[in-house]
Amino acid sequence: MVGGPKGGTLFNMGSRKIKHKAKKSREVKVDAETMKILQEQIQKFREKFGREPGPGDPLFFDPDSFVPRPLDLDELNKETVDAMVKAGMRPELIYAYRKTGYIIMEDNIDKIPKSGLDEWEAAIEEYFAIAEFAGEGEE
Repeated sequence: MVGGPKGGTLFNMGSRKIKHKAKKSREVKVDAETMKILQEQIQKFREKFGREPGPGDPLFFDPDSFVPRPLDLDELNKETVDAMVKAGMRPELIYAYRKTGYIIMEDNIDKIPKSGLDEWEAAIEEYFAIAEFAGEGEE
């Protein structure tokens, strides 16, 4: 949810207040790069729907919908995997993305939490274990 009282947004530089469905809120620290992405999404919302996002509106919305509707994450993941295959990414990286949701590169590795890196590395190891097991039956 991105909207604040009377259509104002909850995003300003520094900490962000995020409201949850349980009507609780918490502050989340957002760096300048993420802030820029959030502001761009808010601008895209304004351009698409002709108004400020409200409290129940999705920040990342379906661009083909006439009403604010969240992106279809299954479709987004399918399109992402298709693009990864088309770009020639190594299969273990695609597998790790499908297992974890992370695409890890040099320029974003410092933004991934340690638990996410651990999960991603475990998925890479799992891929090679499965590949090795599958290859053992071939002779």
